[in-house]
Amino acid sequence: MKLNIHFPDNLISDDVLRQQRIHCLCKVSNQFEISFADTIPESSGIESGWNREELERRAVAGAGGQYTHYASSLITLSKIGEDVYEIIDLEMFYRSFGWCAVFQDGHYAPAGNFWDDEPT
Repeated sequence: MKLNIHFPDNLISDDVLRQQRIHCLCKVSNQFEISFADTIPESSGIESGWNREELERRAVAGAGGQYTHYASSLITLSKIGEDVYEIIDLEMFYRSFGWCAVFQDGHYAPAGNFWDDEPT
């Protein structure tokens, strides 16, 4: 997956982008948006190349509202072009499941096991 985003050209953004597991907010509707509050000013970008089915195998969709997913997240990025970053790692937090790995080492993480499939 690739993040298309313009980060402010300043030392704060440079410091943030040198980090691994950067705090962000993932918001998914018909687009997959990632926002960063730690840059000054705040920055938001849009994912390209994502697959809703693959995402939902790793992060549970919510019900109602504007977004199917709205989660505090941790992301590691690698710059690959002007205003384009490869997602190396991405984890989304859900109160019922904790941290859910979506991307690891540049690929989709193993699918999550969210529900007990055994008969009661």
